[in-house]
Amino acid sequence: MVHYPPRNPVQAASQAPQTLAARQKALAQVLHEIREFRLKTDPEYASLSGDKRYDRDLTDYSAQAYEQWLAQYNQFLLELAPIDTTGMTAVEQASKHKMMQWLIAQEERSETKPWQEPVTADSGLPFELPELATELHFDSERDYDDYLARLSKVPTAFQQITDDMTAGELDGRRYAPEMLGKVLAQVQSIVSQKPEDSPFAAPLKHFPASISTAEQARIRKAVLAAIQQDVFPAYERFRRFLKGLQQSSQTKSPNPSSTRVHP
Repeated sequence: MVHYPPRNPVQAASQAPQTLAARQKALAQVLHEIREFRLKTDPEYASLSGDKRYDRDLTDYSAQAYEQWLAQYNQFLLELAPIDTTGMTAVEQASKHKMMQWLIAQEERSETKPWQEPVTADSGLPFELPELATELHFDSERDYDDYLARLSKVPTAFQQITDDMTAGELDGRRYAPEMLGKVLAQVQSIVSQKPEDSPFAAPLKHFPASISTAEQARIRKAVLAAIQQDVFPAYERFRRFLKGLQQSSQTKSPNPSSTRVHP
């Protein structure tokens, strides 16, 4: 558990910058590092924000990854807490307060093992991946190649959330049949489509003028193949898993669903 104030406030205070300019610089630096870490660990959000650095990646939904980024957020909290905002602008003070509250909330939520509930009735990987595909902006061949790399990681991501929910069930967590039914309906709606008609093929509808006809043909073939060979099988495996989980949950009392683990 992370304690606020830090466990050794005297030592933390002695190590904190003292002048207003130094404290402002330290605050800006920590807040920047937190934002960068959030973008790196939530690449889908980064892409939607217009940051293309992580377009080849998907969020790591594994329990190990959750523990790692939680530990990093705890470290950020210990770095942020001792920074004195006296004399800073109202915006700077509010920025620290808001981030402190968010970091503390992540620590408090960790006790419920939220990674064991990676989906809800209308959110999570099965819902967010199709939406992401329709909202990305493609300006170059590299954007499409990054998209192909991302699609190749879909099976791993689905296996991770499957492992998370399996661990949750073994840990005594119960998943509401109603919630499972809604997620199952979303998954079935995806696997029932043709690759070219699915949301994952949305980037193929409009190519930038800078991409040649030959390259468009290559990209189209590769994307449709990735949908057929990587995306749809991952959804189908998750569909079968949900069916089994739904059957075993119908006679058990569910726990309330939580929201998505990653910000």
